[in-house]
Amino acid sequence: LELLPVHGSLAPGPGPCHEPPSPCHEQPFLDQYEVLRAIGRGEFGQVHLARHRLTGAEVAVKVLRLSVHNIPVLSEPHVLKRLEHPSVVRLFQVMATPEKLYVVMELAAGEQLLRRIPRGGMQHKEARRVFRQVACAVAYCHEQGVAHRDLKPENIMVDAAGRIKLIDFGLGARCRPGQKLHNFWGTLAYLAPEIVLRQEYEGPAADVWSLGVLLYFMLTGSRPFRARRAQDVLMAIVQARFHVPSSVPPQARRLIRQILTVKPEKRPTVQQILQHPWLMGAPDSPLPPPAEDLRDPSAWDTCPACPTCPTCPSLLSPIFLTGFLINCFQTKWIPNFSFPRSKCRHMEGTVGPRAEGGAQRSPVSQAWTSVTPSAVKIGTLTGQESQ
Repeated sequence: LELLPVHGSLAPGPGPCHEPPSPCHEQPFLDQYEVLRAIGRGEFGQVHLARHRLTGAEVAVKVLRLSVHNIPVLSEPHVLKRLEHPSVVRLFQVMATPEKLYVVMELAAGEQLLRRIPRGGMQHKEARRVFRQVACAVAYCHEQGVAHRDLKPENIMVDAAGRIKLIDFGLGARCRPGQKLHNFWGTLAYLAPEIVLRQEYEGPAADVWSLGVLLYFMLTGSRPFRARRAQDVLMAIVQARFHVPSSVPPQARRLIRQILTVKPEKRPTVQQILQHPWLMGAPDSPLPPPAEDLRDPSAWDTCPACPTCPTCPSLLSPIFLTGFLINCFQTKWIPNFSFPRSKCRHMEGTVGPRAEGGAQRSPVSQAWTSVTPSAVKIGTLTGQESQ
């Protein structure tokens, strides 16, 4: 039995043992932990609720079967040991036998976010508060060089106080900036187009796409890409065919369209998403129209390069408006605010045809997808289906 203590809060067990496989290999684990009950099941193993015998602390223990077929899933301990954030599940200890891997983790309180999303979607303020926490957790992971690659409501726990915890890094990957990944894993409804097409991809950009699907689901109660057949779902994803209901706040609609962009290089980063006006709590208003490119946050509120340009939102400051309205009252002049935004030379290129996922797209079938939400390996699809 080999033990790898990650945090000092749980005492490590005995040293390495290189005996042949036998039932005694599990005894050191049972000496430290009392297994209470199973609380989850996956393709490669089970998750148990257990109690640390020395401290009495309750933990979650993921028991994975070791085989050549689930090597990517076994990367979870190597991913989690880099992370320590209040919104990310903590790794305590790892124990390995010739047949199994025991991953001892923090027990995330509460329930899955999936159970908190009603049929018509969450309240907008609640959805914004929860999504902001999720985005902060994902941004931290990306800063630490980790991509989750399976972001969905089932992998987000929410406690009674509304605090979230990101769990299940079984498909997580360590990646450097600009590094391309080649493992095509994930959950069907949340897959990025580049993964569906089996192209090399960057993990953070794929996570951003999943965040867009998650936000859509939270606000509407349904997924943006849904159909009766898995092939139709995949086709809708690669073509970004979706429709955002008018019940979604205008700024949130823009954010979803900007995130669900087919080309990964045109998607915002998670840090840029966190700076979006909707997540910053700005009031929902169709005026002035925001920049379609989230990679230029300076275009959202002001245009410091041209403070005198009549089409820039920088003129809409309280001081300017006060003096401007007083002047209008004195001169009895009624201004026309219908300035074409393209006249501002400093804003050219920020507004134009809507990016992929825009309002011009026709809505997809309203039928719920019959595909199970468990993780699937896209590599098992035929080449024709994946395209």
